[in-house]
Amino acid sequence: MTRRDLFSRLAFGVTFLSALAFAPRALLWSLLFEPDAPLVPAKPLPPNPFIRDGKALVIMIHGRDQAAMLSEGVALLGGLTSLALAGKRVLVKPNVLNNRPPPSTTSSTLVAAVVQLVKEAGGVVTVADSSGMLRFPTSENLSETGVRQAAESAGARVLALEEHAWVRVEPSLAVASPSYLVSKPVYDADVLLNLPVVKTHQFAHYSCSLKNLVGIVHPRYRPSIRFLSGQWHEQIAELNLAVHPHLTIADATTMMIAGGPTSGTPAQANVLLLSGDRVALDAVAVALIRSYGAWPKVHGKTIWAQRQIKRAGELGLGVKGPNEMELLVRSLEPNDTEFARRAEAVRRDVMTV
Repeated sequence: MTRRDLFSRLAFGVTFLSALAFAPRALLWSLLFEPDAPLVPAKPLPPNPFIRDGKALVIMIHGRDQAAMLSEGVALLGGLTSLALAGKRVLVKPNVLNNRPPPSTTSSTLVAAVVQLVKEAGGVVTVADSSGMLRFPTSENLSETGVRQAAESAGARVLALEEHAWVRVEPSLAVASPSYLVSKPVYDADVLLNLPVVKTHQFAHYSCSLKNLVGIVHPRYRPSIRFLSGQWHEQIAELNLAVHPHLTIADATTMMIAGGPTSGTPAQANVLLLSGDRVALDAVAVALIRSYGAWPKVHGKTIWAQRQIKRAGELGLGVKGPNEMELLVRSLEPNDTEFARRAEAVRRDVMTV
């Protein structure tokens, strides 16, 4: 850890501890007293049905209409038939970090489009998240971001996860986070769809698929509690060992290219990323952030040496390198030359070892 990183973490700690003095009583209670939670086995990693020639597919779809982009992206993956959603309990996990619009949070338009797609396939949908600890209560954030109304209008139930039960997992491969609590509604779901935002992060360096699942973890076990730890990245990867998304759909329509995670510099990329492999998708997300050249924390090393991605690969959570994935790019705005140049830069970056 550099001196600059140490001072940054100390500053965060002072802010965090000061904010606790004014935090909701429910948050203080959850930090002081651990709930009863039965020990359950970590969920097994499901096979990725979205592959071609043995390689994990990542779809990078560009356009202006999020519903049309989603439909085209899913079609390029081969459709959702392989998930057999009819009658299954499907949990959709957006990023509702706070009450701000994208890129702090996932677009409510995208959430509605995903719920509608799952409903059409016969799934029983719940949309759920737990906000950043100092941004509780999640219930208010779900309403203020429009996610609640969008999800309910499309036919989903909506939950604030900190208001529900927990289970304990102790993944055998975890070192930085050997035992922690995860949301029981998420654990009990038959299918998990992960809807992160592509954005930068002061301590995790970036936030996408892997980081979004920190929101299903009890506040006592989130990396921000151990703000002096130099293992944020490794903790994030290991917190992904409990449950596994069957499909990740990342929102980069309005993404964050510097600062973060609560607020930062926005960029209108008009992109969605889709994959059954969360690590492959994160690799493309980091390359997309890097293409703007505005966030030094993700530069200075290859995509595959980024610590979240490297640790996740070591844990077997997804691909370990570019030879195990294939990036498909499609634009619904074929005359957008700026996107074409950016997509090529992303491809070159991802394929560099």
